[in-house]
Amino acid sequence: MVRYVRPGRRRRLRFRRPGLDRRSAVRLRPPANPESTFDQHWLADLPADVVQTATIVGGAILAVAVVLMHMRLGGALRPVLLTLGWASALFLSLVLPGPQSLDAVPLLNLLNLKRLSWVTVHLVLLAYTGLALAAATTAYARATRGACVNCGRSHRPGWNRDRWAKLGRIIAVAASVVPLGYAVVRICWAFGVPVGTTDAYLDRLDTANPGNATTYMELGLAAMAMGGGLLCFGLTRPWSQIWPRWVLGLAGRPVPHWLPIAMATVCGVGLSGFGTLLIPGLVRFAAGETVYYDGDDVPMTWVSHIPAVSLLLWGPLVLLSAVAFHFRTRRPCRRCGRGTA
Repeated sequence: MVRYVRPGRRRRLRFRRPGLDRRSAVRLRPPANPESTFDQHWLADLPADVVQTATIVGGAILAVAVVLMHMRLGGALRPVLLTLGWASALFLSLVLPGPQSLDAVPLLNLLNLKRLSWVTVHLVLLAYTGLALAAATTAYARATRGACVNCGRSHRPGWNRDRWAKLGRIIAVAASVVPLGYAVVRICWAFGVPVGTTDAYLDRLDTANPGNATTYMELGLAAMAMGGGLLCFGLTRPWSQIWPRWVLGLAGRPVPHWLPIAMATVCGVGLSGFGTLLIPGLVRFAAGETVYYDGDDVPMTWVSHIPAVSLLLWGPLVLLSAVAFHFRTRRPCRRCGRGTA
């Protein structure tokens, strides 16, 4: 793609090189299958026959496993079904989406100006299928250990609300502090401070985004990270259960119990899935290999990997925050009548 250059202003034309993803700083190889529709996705490196066969066989195995879970078969099958269910759920929701992981977050979909392709929609639907499979596996695990399928409580004593509240505060503080590493680097880049990079790389960003577009983009990403961290901390505050006064029409009303959990789960899955893309680059860098930004002239340093480490840790912390919030605020079960955690 060649950008238009206004007359009278000299600017080097920028050609976007295919096979590079600046967000992850991981160099992507040309797809082994040129006819693949999975652009910049690891599935593009696999032959179409392999993908189709794996999809059919894997889908059939999962269908049989779900039916067996619904029949509540235990015994020797229980560890097999639990392993298959959890492994498949993690693969569908975290590994399979690849670069499209963040598209599973509704807010980022609304901010996405380009039209989503069918491939992206397909991968996002499979990610949500992984969440549904995780819920089914959880219900099966509860039923086969004698616990309530609805709430998971049993006759065995568990953690009380105070212990979950203490753990939730620790996780929430961590989930609100970790994204600051990403936000600080983005703010520095927005004001031209080359933290973890060089002036040449920032000039390249300015060239690719004429005017003040780079500044607005970096500040927007930093604001989203800090806002997300604030919402994570909010899971420990009263306004996570009662709408605050500044929410018109809802002030003083109880927040639906499922709403914070659902939003935190979806965002945590999207961030965790995107974080898996950053692991190869971090491993190669830790092993002593030189890793570059978008281009061959700007090597990455330990400071350059602060945003990647922040995103890699943030996703699991958001998911753990949702779990702690659920166990801290859950109400007495209508099915089994138990009301203690």
